[in-house]
Amino acid sequence: MQDTSLLPRVEKTTFDGVAAWIKRPEATRSNGFTLLHSLLKPVMPPALHPTGALGGMDAIRQEAGRLNVFAQAGLPAPRVLELRSDCVILSDTGAQLRDTLHSLADDKQRLHLIERAMRGLGAVHAAKLCHGRPFLKDMTIGADDQLSFLDLEENPTARMSLQDAQARDVWLLLLASTEFYLGPPPETPLQGLTDLLDVYLTECGTSLTPQLRNLGRALRPYRRVMSVLRLKDVSKDAAGAYWSMRVLEQL
Repeated sequence: MQDTSLLPRVEKTTFDGVAAWIKRPEATRSNGFTLLHSLLKPVMPPALHPTGALGGMDAIRQEAGRLNVFAQAGLPAPRVLELRSDCVILSDTGAQLRDTLHSLADDKQRLHLIERAMRGLGAVHAAKLCHGRPFLKDMTIGADDQLSFLDLEENPTARMSLQDAQARDVWLLLLASTEFYLGPPPETPLQGLTDLLDVYLTECGTSLTPQLRNLGRALRPYRRVMSVLRLKDVSKDAAGAYWSMRVLEQL
């Protein structure tokens, strides 16, 4: 029997004559990791709670199930071509959105695509679903210009309400988008990210405003620590965390 631990986690292949991807499980997370989150949970806002991606084939099976739910709701996502005992085979949905954004020279075109991603997330929420980890690297754009959602291993509704999970989605997409709104000092991405949030609130409705406002308040102590320690300039991820928190604090 082949040792799948030696194989790449994600591998391009051909299935029934069409492009596809083999996705294999990550190692199951340790009990120590789970225990640490359990100990910290009482002092953490719901948005920072572990979201149920435990690793192993359980996560792959969970993702396959969620992809099927997305398909039944008419949402763009890879089709589950085959679920095996050690992997899942998914249809190809195009190029990674984050890579595509980096390749664009036109700022307006880049920001238009990010706004489309936010509207797509709104469509997910309108179907009474959530993504769980809506980073730009977890979306694709196909040759037909269709934006699709990937990597549904995490299921936040196993740990929090749907509304909290959807608010968390919006925050994470703001966080992931920050790098494309950064400019040379003294410019900040605050206005651009505020406009991006307005796209969601204007076109997708304001029903999540209370949850987003509560999330901003819950995250404020973390943002203040980052400000005092000047951590926001350490990396793009840190900048994303800082500025996305600032945006929510304005609500």
